[in-house]
Amino acid sequence: GGAYRIECKDDAEDFRSLLSAMQVLGFTSDEQDTIFRMLAAVLHFGNVYFHRKQLKHGQEGVEIGSDAEIRWASHLLQLSVDGILRALTTRTTEARNERVLTALNIDQALDARDAISKALYSSLFSWLVHRINKIVCKGSKKTSIAILDIFGFEDFKENSFEQLCINYANETLQFYFNKHVFKLEQQEYAREKIEWQPISYQDNQPVLSLIAKKPVGILSLLDDESNFPKATDLSFLEKCHYNHALNDLYSRPRMSSMEFGIKHYAGQVWYSVDGFLDKNRDTLRSVVVDLLISSKVPVRNQYFSNLFNF
Repeated sequence: GGAYRIECKDDAEDFRSLLSAMQVLGFTSDEQDTIFRMLAAVLHFGNVYFHRKQLKHGQEGVEIGSDAEIRWASHLLQLSVDGILRALTTRTTEARNERVLTALNIDQALDARDAISKALYSSLFSWLVHRINKIVCKGSKKTSIAILDIFGFEDFKENSFEQLCINYANETLQFYFNKHVFKLEQQEYAREKIEWQPISYQDNQPVLSLIAKKPVGILSLLDDESNFPKATDLSFLEKCHYNHALNDLYSRPRMSSMEFGIKHYAGQVWYSVDGFLDKNRDTLRSVVVDLLISSKVPVRNQYFSNLFNF
């Protein structure tokens, strides 16, 4: 929001508290250093930007807008600068025992950048949970920490694949809430013959089925289309229209626009399918995985070595 100061908030004090908590839990100095390296690298990758570059035969490629962020990420993760540049701007395809190097367009480059950042952050988060669980486990009793992260229902001016995933997560949490707070509790009251006023609630199972039930749920159709070489976002949308046109929870646009609507428990959301197939495919390519594994960041803890095993 442009403000770097918040009343009653002291970032320096919060950071000292964080360091103190890490010391109490037994994080080594090497582990702390690597955690901050990873987080800083994610932030620097987020600042990477591209310019379109015209290549031979009318093909579009990209070039890095500024190599400062790349050099910082290289330093923090101890990776090759050239390796990071190749991972962000090209794709390697193997065909008939040959490797063909193909330039990425600007949308693909942005997806590659985001995929690397998400993989780094996800791996770090998973390792932290594993590490804390191991630290707090006493004796033979198995303990764990449970984190409920409610994303927050999203409905923007333009919604894409990310919003569909987030809203599906919210639908699942809402279903869990309905089941345990209303459905199972009221069944228990009935078994114990307790007099109570039944509480009505909206069952959102039909929305979950529309989104994910196999074989024709929206996500299932998306997975199928992602495996067809000649499939497009339009062919995916047409299959959604064909399979769900009669579903009251599904809406087709009045105009021939590239979108569909879903009536969620929190309201209707329109999703633009532009880029759905590319986002659903595995954008973390093997060359990127190999690059991250080659990091020279010191990882002495036996579990920390799994950080780059995607």
